[in-house]
Amino acid sequence: MKAVILEVPPGMIEERRRLGIDRRDELWEGVYHMVPPPTGAHQGIVDGLFVLLTNYAGKHGLGRLISNLGVRESGSGDKNYRIPEWIFLRSGREGLVRPESSYVDEGPDVVLEVRSPGDETDEKLPFYSKAGVKEVLLVDRDTRAVQVLRLAAGRYVPVSPNADGWIYSEGLRAFFKTAQRGGSPVLLVLLELDQTEHVI
Repeated sequence: MKAVILEVPPGMIEERRRLGIDRRDELWEGVYHMVPPPTGAHQGIVDGLFVLLTNYAGKHGLGRLISNLGVRESGSGDKNYRIPEWIFLRSGREGLVRPESSYVDEGPDVVLEVRSPGDETDEKLPFYSKAGVKEVLLVDRDTRAVQVLRLAAGRYVPVSPNADGWIYSEGLRAFFKTAQRGGSPVLLVLLELDQTEHVI
């Protein structure tokens, strides 16, 4: 479910901010998109990956994951931005996030989007490519189906799985695939530098 508002009623944004329910809301070329709170299953994927990959990236000096930060079109002010689940910036690029800003104006190395029924994940991809996001990690909330889309010549190309079914993220230095455990789908993560496998 989503809500798109062309003309925002006076006070609505401030009220949503006051209630703390606006942190996923986005502006698409000045059009306000309200996003409902995530389900527990959705947030479980987001948090599981965030904790695992934050610890991994920190251990090996790979970079930094940041949640609730907008990816903004350079020069658009606060009129055109999207908010992925989290972003990853490689080591040496962390300075793109200024302490006083809620946005990053240059394409992150990786963004995570968890796809839920009826959401706008696919509609956000052209914006991410234009903003220069190098990889998009896509995970389906219900099936745990995973894709890594890599930017090449201005468009996203799906990364093909290797012979064992693993899909590699260059930015995160990790492999991903979907499996069945106990009759339910799970997301498997293989950390390249640790050679350890984890279940999300």
